[in-house]
Amino acid sequence: MLYALFDATGKVTSLTETPHADAQPVSLRDPAVLEFLSLNADEEFNPDAFLKQSDQATVRILEDLIDTLIGHNLIRFTDLPMPAQKKLLGRKLARNLVREEAGIAVDNTGAGDNFLVDDDKLF
Repeated sequence: MLYALFDATGKVTSLTETPHADAQPVSLRDPAVLEFLSLNADEEFNPDAFLKQSDQATVRILEDLIDTLIGHNLIRFTDLPMPAQKKLLGRKLARNLVREEAGIAVDNTGAGDNFLVDDDKLF
């Protein structure tokens, strides 16, 4: 079941799967819920567009999670399968290029690059 919190104007301000004292049970098809989930307030909620945008954000979260696990020495970059290593390295390089083009400082010294540490070798 889905529960929503509403503001004074009747707009959904929060969604949860667990009951909350002020939350009301709602349907996923409820117009107020669809408006809340909408990527663009001017457009109707499109599950495919939502998932596409969510997938892109989730990939970045997973990349950061892997980087954190490597940084804490819980896994090594080379523990990952070769296709995953290549994909992650390519995406990391592309993200650094985007940051440089946006004028965001990028650590090119290798000190901030947690992928390859100790005796790890690339490919």
